[in-house]
Amino acid sequence: MRKSQAVPIWIKILLWITVTLTAIYLLSAFIGYADPNGYSFLPILGLAYPIMLSVIVLSTVFWLFLHRKYALIPLAAIIVTIPQISAFSPINYNRFWSERQESDFALMTYNTFGFKGIKKGEYNSTVAEILKYDPDFVCMQETPKIKDLKSKIDGNQLALLEKRYPYMGDSDSTSMSFLSKHPAKTVYSYHDKKYFAFCVYETQALGDTAFIFSLHLESIGLTPSDKELYLELTSVNSKEKSLRGVRSRLMTKLANAFKNRAKQAVMIRQMIDSLQTARPDAGIFVCGDFNDTPYSYSYLTVKGDLRDAYTDAGIGPTYTYNANRFYFKIDQLFYKGDKIEAISTRRGNSRSSDHYPLISIFRKKENN
Repeated sequence: MRKSQAVPIWIKILLWITVTLTAIYLLSAFIGYADPNGYSFLPILGLAYPIMLSVIVLSTVFWLFLHRKYALIPLAAIIVTIPQISAFSPINYNRFWSERQESDFALMTYNTFGFKGIKKGEYNSTVAEILKYDPDFVCMQETPKIKDLKSKIDGNQLALLEKRYPYMGDSDSTSMSFLSKHPAKTVYSYHDKKYFAFCVYETQALGDTAFIFSLHLESIGLTPSDKELYLELTSVNSKEKSLRGVRSRLMTKLANAFKNRAKQAVMIRQMIDSLQTARPDAGIFVCGDFNDTPYSYSYLTVKGDLRDAYTDAGIGPTYTYNANRFYFKIDQLFYKGDKIEAISTRRGNSRSSDHYPLISIFRKKENN
């Protein structure tokens, strides 16, 4: 009987490296299920998920050519994280290219960055982006008050905006506003006087009463010097990379923001549950600047039993924050999916803000 051939030591080393990388990948994929308040810097690992996914895919391909049975290790990790992969990079070719029908409802969430660069009487790219996609309802975060906005918008743009959106409103306590084609009002608003704010609007969507949550969860709160350090660390030409600086200035702020968003997410989820109990027949939409990525703790907590419009009707990986090399999808859009479904979800392209808008089209299920 022939003895089985011994596995070379270099193969064993590569195998253990693969096992370690697979464990890190799984941790980055599932860390969102753990409350950040029980950990220190561990939740930050979730930000590395896109990188770790690429590493695991390459590992699978590598082992398929070198030693097929070992490819089962990263391949198994890919299979068990299909939900995370779908949230990060969905494939909905048929839905993504669906044409909008007159009876559909389109919702946009847009952190406008205060309509950056807006000058009285001049054309504004942020306003143009809203008019371009023509949503039925627009949730705006970090925005001026409606009266201040109207006083600065170019006359032609303002005329178009007012004609298309006869219902506009904002809250005294938050930097959030809405534009609506249908009657709408603010029924609740909250602001902690720092980074966290949210509003609940009541309107009509697809012939039924709908409540739309517009959120702005805790941001990292980086100072200009923090951003300079991060840009230096991520620069190809960087010569010095202070790990101590990263830990003390960036990592600590990231960890604290994760913890604060966790508490804020619980507060919002409780309100969603209460509203669904009180008004079970009403539509529910939740959108805004989460300052957090898919499958993070705040994402999963707020989402609960709702559906992710990008997962259901988007295509490919994307990011909604476009400044300071923080290329993450931190703007989310959820909906109650018992009577309706997302037909198409896409990201805008205007760089007038540090965020891109996210737009989703919804349709009643019985109409398909």
